Amino acid sequence: MVVFKKKYWNKPFPEKIAKRVARIPTAQLSIWADQSLYELGRLLGIYERVRTPEAIKELVTGVEALHAIIEELNKRTNTTL
Repeated sequence: MVVFKKKYWNKPFPEKIAKRVARIPTAQLSIWADQSLYELGRLLGIYERVRTPEAIKELVTGVEALHAIIEELNKRTNTTL
């Protein structure tokens, strides 16, 4: 007997990020997108200097966060039309 059937997560960013972004008010999502773009620029500068696996991992996490924010903004915009 299956009590809970977990759905397969097929998004290009982690589910944890998506859940966090879903709780942010719409008015603040654009601020978060702006901040994540700034953070990506900073992380890219760090990666260009040190070129370590840790730096690229942080960069990938930042890109995933930005993607989740933009995806959530798109979802909210499409449902309010």
